[in-house]
Amino acid sequence: KALNFINPDELSMQCILIALNRFLQEKHGSKMAFLDGNPPERLCKPIADHIESLGGQVILNSRIQKIELNADKSVKHFVLTNGNIITGDAYVFATPVDILKLLLPEDWKEISYFKKLEKLVGVPV
Repeated sequence: KALNFINPDELSMQCILIALNRFLQEKHGSKMAFLDGNPPERLCKPIADHIESLGGQVILNSRIQKIELNADKSVKHFVLTNGNIITGDAYVFATPVDILKLLLPEDWKEISYFKKLEKLVGVPV
């Protein structure tokens, strides 16, 4: 609820206290921080603006069906669930780790960099 930035008058502080209590029980919970505004405006927009200022394109609300590879195992293109093909010089996509594990091409699964994903566990938020 807090991630949607509901007005404080409409949100019980119990939600915030439960979340803070959980974070503070974590090993590095005392290192948490807060944005000085909502995430889309204060975090995502500056990143998107930077990418676009360098000539990149930010595509939202699109689901990746498959990462197609070249013969050298570099990214050839992304295939979206709507059938569109996305090509570029560099790719960044934001997805939960569980989805990333499903999308990871077979040829990448034995690369040590990507093997580390096995240890990552998604956290429902």
